[in-house]
Amino acid sequence: LFSMLYMLSPFLHAIFWSMILAFAFYPLYEKILKWTNQNSVLSAGLVTGFVLLAFTPLAVLIITLAFRETVHFYDWLTESIRNGSAEAFFQHLRDLPVVKKFADTHLIPTDTFETEIKTWMTNSAGAVGNFILKNATLLTKNVIQAIFNFFLTFFLLFFFLRDGKRILRFIHEITPLDENNKNEIFEQISETFSAVLRGQLFTGLAQAAILGIVFWILNLPLPFFFAGLAFLAAMIPVFGASTIWVPFAIYLFIAQEYTRGVALLVLGIFVISGIDNVLKPILIGQKAKLPYSLLFLGILGGIQVYGMMGIFLAPALLSLFFVLIKIYREKFSESASG
Repeated sequence: LFSMLYMLSPFLHAIFWSMILAFAFYPLYEKILKWTNQNSVLSAGLVTGFVLLAFTPLAVLIITLAFRETVHFYDWLTESIRNGSAEAFFQHLRDLPVVKKFADTHLIPTDTFETEIKTWMTNSAGAVGNFILKNATLLTKNVIQAIFNFFLTFFLLFFFLRDGKRILRFIHEITPLDENNKNEIFEQISETFSAVLRGQLFTGLAQAAILGIVFWILNLPLPFFFAGLAFLAAMIPVFGASTIWVPFAIYLFIAQEYTRGVALLVLGIFVISGIDNVLKPILIGQKAKLPYSLLFLGILGGIQVYGMMGIFLAPALLSLFFVLIKIYREKFSESASG
């Protein structure tokens, strides 16, 4: 078993995400299966094609925008250093009461501050350029590998849709437990996966939509792009979508645009990030039959151990643990009474 897992380890991410997609779109596959007179190959192909067409443009758009914005940021950084606007911005930052008090307390002279900031920015711009040049081959390799894993995920999705019931039946048969206990375990894990999928999807979409609207109203750059990033960030506990809007709020306050800064701060705390505390306990905690505090810690630990896969693995493992404890207690009580 270890040798088999080790052999498949380079493809574990593709296997895992194809399983998640198969679980999410299996109800659609079953409906299409009825329309195609139980033609599993055609039904799996139609659903796989639909998911591929839905995800590919979004992935290409996000990667293209991310690459374009990285290039624009590098150009902006070098130009800002060249024309002195970056130095003026950091001088304005140095003049803020809090920063000025800190600098004076630590005896940082104004001219030294300006020189060090300019040197740091020049070195940073050069380091970014050198990093891109030196790692061009590695970056190209990673991009090719990512593209391969992307299409491998959809290739595996076809087979998980077509053969999903047989795979599940096989796992069910070899599980060394009583029939009732096996049914309880499989039902609980299924409900947990369903709850996590719905919770993460609806919460992420809600936060992304609200953040995009707020950015558009406040005339902040690239509202659609940052809404897409917010959807991905919303899956991460604690910080979530705040990793997107907080830097913009800080920038607005530094730039003395207090009206937009306060508006973004209030909407960010109470609406964009606040909705996370309302939807997730309802959509995930109650459906998964787990205390939300434990689920919260489990997802944090799962991300640290398994990466992004931990968002889905952690709740499933917690549910499995509590179901096994319940079965053990029931068996133990029966044995004690007997």
